[in-house]
Amino acid sequence: MNKLRPTLWRTCRVLSNENRLKLLWRLMQEGEMSMGRLAQSVGLSDPSASVHLRALNSRGLIKAERRNLHVFYSAEANAEVEYAAELLEALHECHASAISYSQVIRFTTAFTHPRRIDIVRVLAKDEMQEMALSQKTQISPQSLYRHVKKLMDRGFVTKVGDVVGVKAQDTPMGKVLLDAALG
Repeated sequence: MNKLRPTLWRTCRVLSNENRLKLLWRLMQEGEMSMGRLAQSVGLSDPSASVHLRALNSRGLIKAERRNLHVFYSAEANAEVEYAAELLEALHECHASAISYSQVIRFTTAFTHPRRIDIVRVLAKDEMQEMALSQKTQISPQSLYRHVKKLMDRGFVTKVGDVVGVKAQDTPMGKVLLDAALG
């Protein structure tokens, strides 16, 4: 069997979807549910729910188990997927704290592009001026500006003048995403 090796940016794209979060939250509430019952409980068609559940499963965030003609899902991290357990625990905390889907999506969209992960990794070593960061990451200044702005808006980097640096996180979700980005 091939080991799942999902990238952080693709995992964040999967989590940046309200329907997927609704499905995940419902699994956190109920424990285990069949695909049909789960789809109905969040107001999705079976085919739509199935697509969303496959995406979550491929990221190691839920477990699927076939029993006869039905597939049952539970919010259980795949131990073979790096950072899945930590991410699922942070998502559990978001759910338990009644953090809205839009707030979770705001966090995850910080890392829905591989360049943003590259930027954070470079800045983790030392803060630097934007031009030096552009050269180090080989990202054009225009593109770098957009990515840095997204990371700033999401609270993962700070900028004073033209010097950019990584911002320490104080929420479980922010900490897990930053740790995963730093790899």
